[in-house]
Amino acid sequence: MAKSRTTSGPLSPAMKLEENLLRLNPFEGLCLTASDLLAEQQYHRKGLHRHNLYLHGHGIVQGLQVELEQRKNKYVAIIQAGFGVTRTGQQVLLNEAVGVPLEVPKKDGEYMLWLFHVESPDESDLRPVFDTTDTRAARIRESVAPRLHPIDEDQPDAVALCRINVRLGRMVQVLLPVPRAGRQERAAESYLKPRVVEFIRVNKKIQTNLFRTALLSELDLGALAFNAALVTSEFMLIEEGTSDRVLYRTAGSLINYAHDFYNPLPRTIDRIERFKEFVRRVNAEVPGPDQGNEIWLRWFDKFERLLGPLNKISEELEKTVEAQR
Repeated sequence: MAKSRTTSGPLSPAMKLEENLLRLNPFEGLCLTASDLLAEQQYHRKGLHRHNLYLHGHGIVQGLQVELEQRKNKYVAIIQAGFGVTRTGQQVLLNEAVGVPLEVPKKDGEYMLWLFHVESPDESDLRPVFDTTDTRAARIRESVAPRLHPIDEDQPDAVALCRINVRLGRMVQVLLPVPRAGRQERAAESYLKPRVVEFIRVNKKIQTNLFRTALLSELDLGALAFNAALVTSEFMLIEEGTSDRVLYRTAGSLINYAHDFYNPLPRTIDRIERFKEFVRRVNAEVPGPDQGNEIWLRWFDKFERLLGPLNKISEELEKTVEAQR
């Protein structure tokens, strides 16, 4: 799988560009060649690539959502229009939604659907080659092409669109995040974040100590805290553009509150009793704040598996409440 981009630390090898750029130094009497014009183009293109990577990163910028459809015995990937940046800094644009037929790979496993940047001579604009009878294309046409590759093959000149699992001749889309561009940390984070974290730590310690007193012992603080965390998270995630990191950390916090809420509950239904053990295990494995996105992503799979049992609990409780009316 393509790794999620981080915005701190050194650039990955694929993002490191030439330290020194060369541009044309024109002067009167200079005899220009095709190589000179190409070098001038390369200078501006490489500068743009640097801008894209250092300021915006690589991945999907907007759109490019994928939906895998099965039509009889064929699979078609519906790719929405959108824009992205490859790991070399190249821009990739898909003007309109397309349906791409996919051949089922012979080998089972996980694959990534990529959108490649493609360059080809424009045969509609042929020019004569001086002092010869030959003609050559005078323009290069830039386009895109979706292709499926095994998950462990990195494609620096493409944008990762979605993961697809292949098993026994069937293809299933895997709903896991792919790298997104434009996820820059704010400059104030290094100054504000430690203070916010300390504020939260101190207040949690105060609440824990107060709960040990008779003043708050009769109040179900776990239920109130969990409810407050849910409402707060809901408001925080309303705005579009939430970074992957915020989503992971929010999920980790909610599991912590869920653990404190479900485990003290008196025995009600068997599903809740079984669910308590699930929450304990997931809560015990929440990564630390200094862990990378790859570790958080593996943990998030466990978080997502809790949704099934939660829906079953909700349905059973709803039936119980209806029966008591």
